[in-house]
Amino acid sequence: MSELLKKETLAGRTHLKSRFMRESLVDRDVIEGAITDEIAILPYLNVISLGGKSIIDRGRKAVYPVIEELVEIRKHYKFVLAVTGGVRVDHTLAMGLDFGLPVGGLAMTIGAIEEQNANMMYSLMANHGAVRVPKDHYTDLPHYLDNDMIPILTSNPPHHYWEKPPSRGVLPENGSDFGMYMTAEGLGGRSMIFVKDQNGLYDKDPEKHSDAKFIPKISAQELLANDQEDLIIDRTVIEMLARARHLKKIYIVNGLVPGTITKAINGEDVGTIIYKD
Repeated sequence: MSELLKKETLAGRTHLKSRFMRESLVDRDVIEGAITDEIAILPYLNVISLGGKSIIDRGRKAVYPVIEELVEIRKHYKFVLAVTGGVRVDHTLAMGLDFGLPVGGLAMTIGAIEEQNANMMYSLMANHGAVRVPKDHYTDLPHYLDNDMIPILTSNPPHHYWEKPPSRGVLPENGSDFGMYMTAEGLGGRSMIFVKDQNGLYDKDPEKHSDAKFIPKISAQELLANDQEDLIIDRTVIEMLARARHLKKIYIVNGLVPGTITKAINGEDVGTIIYKD
């Protein structure tokens, strides 16, 4: 408990004695000196991000096998399933740009698309214990997980009108991949798995370049230094991974290949692994 310092000794003001008393929280020395051991809020949590464009937009033939695999995984691991918006997000962004919406307005509009995919995945998985969890109910996650449920989340971070101007172009740079990585990192989770429709990361887009080289493992620092033109996940994920406090490794796997999600959650080398050096 903090010690109460009487106002008689402090120029008529009452203070709580603490490490930041009379300090400016924007002072560089104060910021750099604010180091402490951090707890992991949900250290057993696995976050699985299901690509909207990669998987959900492909329909039944892609989604049903993934559901079957997730149902089996639930017998051994606690995880949340996050969905992204897919091609409808691209269409919404194109319309927003045509209307001249600023970056905050764009970020505000695209979140609603993911709600549709989340509700569809909930409907498909409800009989397997799925539960739809909006962002303001994240504090209920331990309850759902302890009761062997599968929480279904949306991925886009709730920055909305507070989305900062991007460093490149005009599109919001903190997208769905970023939102789910920060969920896993912020809760001190066990693993972060991005489920896409490619085997993982390549040095350039394999759909455009036949000579693209597959990258099975790379550090976040090296990937940032390479400054690749095209990435399979949000660049901001790599930037945050380089600064990670808890979750220092992510997987990118091909959800169209059965068993890859299971291998990733088991900690096996599969797909692409990006790690903090």
